[in-house]
Amino acid sequence: MAWVGLAVQAIVFAVWAWLVFRALFQLRARAVDRSGRAFPGLAATLEAFGAFLRAPEFAHERRQLGLASAALIVMMLINRMLWVPR
Repeated sequence: MAWVGLAVQAIVFAVWAWLVFRALFQLRARAVDRSGRAFPGLAATLEAFGAFLRAPEFAHERRQLGLASAALIVMMLINRMLWVPR
């Protein structure tokens, strides 16, 4: 039965990792577009991260990433409570 919990946690982690990398690639694309250079500087990168935290265009991505993070934390807590030998 412990394998089932581990498999579900692995799936949740894979979804979370996919969402994180998708967000990072979107932020890099935004920084490249805003700076006009292939390798944007620190200011463009920080602006992109700030936009991710505040801009309405990233609201859906923020919500998805937040829910996936919460699901991952819940899965870790459930696995910890259920499968630790006492």
